[in-house]
Amino acid sequence: MMAVRPEISEREVAALRRARAKAELVNWLRGEAAARDGQMAWYVARTNWSADSVAADLRTAGIEAVCPTRRIWKRHPRSQRRYSVEIPAIGNYVFVRTVIASSAWLGIMSFDGVDCLLGNGETPVPVLNAEMANIMAMLEESSSCPVEQVTGLMLGDTVLHPVGTMAELRGTVIEIDAEKREALISTVLFGREMSTRCGIDDLEKLS
Repeated sequence: MMAVRPEISEREVAALRRARAKAELVNWLRGEAAARDGQMAWYVARTNWSADSVAADLRTAGIEAVCPTRRIWKRHPRSQRRYSVEIPAIGNYVFVRTVIASSAWLGIMSFDGVDCLLGNGETPVPVLNAEMANIMAMLEESSSCPVEQVTGLMLGDTVLHPVGTMAELRGTVIEIDAEKREALISTVLFGREMSTRCGIDDLEKLS
């Protein structure tokens, strides 16, 4: 069989060249944003979709990006089972650290989902060091939050399950899963010890 080479018009060739030049420019700008050879500062980037996803893309490119999150609890519409999800704590905003240079700012804004860097209308304005230190401290505090503060329970607590097949039976907490918001309860029933996994929000702490 003979190889067939499709013909490309001059217009298509020019479009390919422009696309290649644009890709090379974007890669250079992103390299500038990820560089560490100049004075750096934190900025606030506004996104037009999920801020944590945009922050992850920035970090993949080697750019420092922080998206504070908070955990909320939802209930499945069918099973009524509760589950936790993390959502951005300050809406569609991400903290980004980059070199103080216009090329670096343009590199940040070349990412999909980044709308702009907050500023005075002409140039982005860096976040004050004291403000950024408070944000970092808040993140460290939330990541090291003790299980008791998150769930309200500790191992060895006596609890009561007020509803269902375990209604009015007392039990002892022997395991806690803070992520799933569940606890393993040891209960004595008819002289036999049995363990049951329950939702933390369905338990009443007695002691």
